[in-house]
Amino acid sequence: LDDFFTTPALKALLGFDAIVGNYVSPYTPGNGYNLLHHLLGEVNGESGRWGHAIGGMGSVSDAMVKEGTKYSVRYHTNAAVEKVIVENGSVKGVITENSKVYEADTVVANVNPMLLFNHMLAETELPSDLASHFQQYKCGSGAFRLNVALNGLPDYPGRQVPDCLESGIILGPSLEYMDRAFLDANRNGWSSNPVIEMLIPSLVDDSLAPEGHHVASLFCQHFSPELGEKWDVCKEQAVASILETVEVSFPGFKSLIEGIQVLSPWDLEQQFGLIGGDIFHGRLSLEQLFTARPAIGLAQYEMPFKGLFLCGAGAHPGGGVSGLPGHNAARRILA
Repeated sequence: LDDFFTTPALKALLGFDAIVGNYVSPYTPGNGYNLLHHLLGEVNGESGRWGHAIGGMGSVSDAMVKEGTKYSVRYHTNAAVEKVIVENGSVKGVITENSKVYEADTVVANVNPMLLFNHMLAETELPSDLASHFQQYKCGSGAFRLNVALNGLPDYPGRQVPDCLESGIILGPSLEYMDRAFLDANRNGWSSNPVIEMLIPSLVDDSLAPEGHHVASLFCQHFSPELGEKWDVCKEQAVASILETVEVSFPGFKSLIEGIQVLSPWDLEQQFGLIGGDIFHGRLSLEQLFTARPAIGLAQYEMPFKGLFLCGAGAHPGGGVSGLPGHNAARRILA
């Protein structure tokens, strides 16, 4: 970016994707792939685009349920899997937390590989090299999420750009600012001046809020995943730094808040199984990509037990809602 541009804000705008879900400085070598990863794919035939699912992300799951129901697929919700049953090198089904057994000769896991190999499979079943690999598997994206209900739209003084609030609003004016945010979090656990992307999806989807009200998501970097359960006692300080940062650019933002949902890296792990708050089911670093995702020899979606497959963000090509890992895994299963 320094080779091609001089304007700090332009470099920050383009460089932002290098740190999204990536607990690194923009100057960390190798993070160019993270930027590239966010520019892959398409929406409605337009390359490099991201889209909004009308009704929120749950509507994607609803669409999958609706499609599967046509083929007599049965769904069990609130049924967390505790263990994958393996006998003589082949899967036999799963056991849920309420001790219910579902027998199957094919099991497809859409979870972080660390959860699958370190918690759902018996250690005695694993080859020692794989057990060691997944104990050292790198997770932790440093993301912190606030979902906010607002009683009006925030105001950005002095700017008269039509429809600007319908865009992704990045609060991070330079690469140097983003670097300081990472160093601050690395030293103190969170950044006092975090990098924030604010979206107001209710402007393009009126199903998300009553008339005259709005919802905003604040997707924030950098917040140390290494704090673990300590986040329970310090996340309010982190929230204060986030809201103060937004208030600088959008005076009066805090007075619009009617409700707020706080998701620290620890909350993301406890509620959604995102180890270290990692939204990608494993860091998108070069040793965990392509033929090494989730491990050398396992990149073809078939795990080391007959009938066990991995899809989702922990499989190639990695995180984001592209559908590609599931599509590729399905082709492998059918084959």
